[in-house]
Amino acid sequence: MSESMPVIDINQKKYPYRPNPFPCGSVRQLLFDDFLFSGGSSYDQFPYRIHFGLGSVQKHGEPLFVADKAWEASIAWVSVVRDGGRYRMWYNSGHEGHQGLVVSYAESDDGLHFERRPLGVVEWRGSRHHNVVYTGGHLGVSPELGNVFIDPNAEEGERFKLVHAEWNGPFVFDLLRHKGVFTGKAGTLRGAYSPDGLSWTRYVEDFLPYYPDSQNSAAWDPTLKKYVVYHRSGAAKYGGLELPGLSVKPLGRGRAVGRIESDDFRNWTDSELTLVPDFEDTLDTDIYNSAYSRHPDNPNAHYLFPSFYRHYRGCFEVQVCVSRDNRTWLRPNRSTFIPLGSRGAFDSFIVSVAPGFVPISSDEWALYYRSGNGPHSPNAHILKDMTEEEKASFASRMSRAILKRDRVVGIEAGDAPGHFSTRTLSFEGSRLTVNVEPLGPGAELRVQMLNASDGKPIEGYSFDRCKPLAEDRVDGVVAWEGKEGIGPEVSRSAVRLHFHLRNVRLYAFQFRESPSG
Repeated sequence: MSESMPVIDINQKKYPYRPNPFPCGSVRQLLFDDFLFSGGSSYDQFPYRIHFGLGSVQKHGEPLFVADKAWEASIAWVSVVRDGGRYRMWYNSGHEGHQGLVVSYAESDDGLHFERRPLGVVEWRGSRHHNVVYTGGHLGVSPELGNVFIDPNAEEGERFKLVHAEWNGPFVFDLLRHKGVFTGKAGTLRGAYSPDGLSWTRYVEDFLPYYPDSQNSAAWDPTLKKYVVYHRSGAAKYGGLELPGLSVKPLGRGRAVGRIESDDFRNWTDSELTLVPDFEDTLDTDIYNSAYSRHPDNPNAHYLFPSFYRHYRGCFEVQVCVSRDNRTWLRPNRSTFIPLGSRGAFDSFIVSVAPGFVPISSDEWALYYRSGNGPHSPNAHILKDMTEEEKASFASRMSRAILKRDRVVGIEAGDAPGHFSTRTLSFEGSRLTVNVEPLGPGAELRVQMLNASDGKPIEGYSFDRCKPLAEDRVDGVVAWEGKEGIGPEVSRSAVRLHFHLRNVRLYAFQFRESPSG
């Protein structure tokens, strides 16, 4: 140990101090996992009486979009982006007399009322008087929409990109099922590009050697400098056992989420499993879509909103997964994020989130979702308890849920106060803001700043000088008595934060310049 290196004293034990600060800069930091936590330099700084909780969402409560035009028989997967002042939606549509799906287009000024209009982009079924924009390209059969995204890394003419599942040729509908057995080996994952989101050109390459049923999602990752696709996979296994004298083959674990990467959106890595149902999910469950969504402001905060398909109940339930690197995923809380509707509601059985957050204001995001009011498969035990009127109303529709910015997963404490401290941070700015939500009576959040070298409170920035925060704030300013923000005596290169919580959920913190700075 270097004699010049400072030490931290924990119960008379000497530990060398190694700063290695995490660079916060002025970027909002999410508290959706334990990455920013530290054991602390004293036991009252250890994480204690806290846990991860899910934020609440406000469902619109009614369908926003249904198949109500003469040329449409149904709608399926949807993908919504906000492009300038417009909400632009691409969706799968089914049509009477046509086996398979196509991709159609609608748009909105307010994100609630979507208008279809004839676009004349492609000739389909002998007409251009429709809103169909993509039929799969050359030899297209039934492009099952994944998502559309705006590519900041795009070459000229390729600002919009699309992924979709597709069959190998029109023969598959005649040969798809042999003796009632489904095979996905006659399909693939493909991509297309467009300068305007309306006129699409298919890429030549096939991305996968099988059909990845369900809604797959693609995005450009500016940190990895890679295109990433999350797709449905059937490669998950369980129950294998290899011992001397005993060999048991594993069984299929059902649907899971696979992942591939690319430098150019044409040539892709081999698929690897990234999210698999586990023992806690029970064998009644597989994972349908992934709904990959990157944080709009923090390039190293990623979310999945997968639908967990509960076979016996025939329903899809949305959970939350989080990642710092867009490769390794955690489920900090396994509760349902967007609740199913009550019996008879348009989303009483199916909530399947469309990929991507859609900001609707500076403080609110939307998640659009496909809905269903009937079981995903013909579960006889469910159908026998339903009226004929309920069965006749089964349909796929679209709606959305609203959440306050950053409020997906947070760290919370109840009536018994909890606390935690962060690892060493470097930052920019002269004030600290927090996204905090009260959960009950006596709600309170206090923050103190710690010297990174010895873990002791910095004079003037201790808990007893902190003005408690008790109100709902997405950007609540942390203030200390007698201080105008964070003064120059606080090192910007190495500091730690220590939080005390009671009946609050804390989602994020951010260092900023003062309003006049």
